[in-house]
Amino acid sequence: MNTDDFGLWAMLAFWGSAIGGIFLAIQWASKKGKKSPAPRDVMIKSLDKRLAEGEITTEEHQRRINEL
Repeated sequence: MNTDDFGLWAMLAFWGSAIGGIFLAIQWASKKGKKSPAPRDVMIKSLDKRLAEGEITTEEHQRRINEL
């Protein structure tokens, strides 16, 4: 490999990583709002526990369950 090939490989590596990064960013953004971080029943149990411990009011509990 001579020194003239280095510029070509550096350019290919740069553009490959740039295009790959854009592709991965689009993949991540398209998946971001589709799935809840936890199943609905786990979230309801957590809200029930917070209500029982007095962290949230009954109204707040009901509002958050309705949002699920």
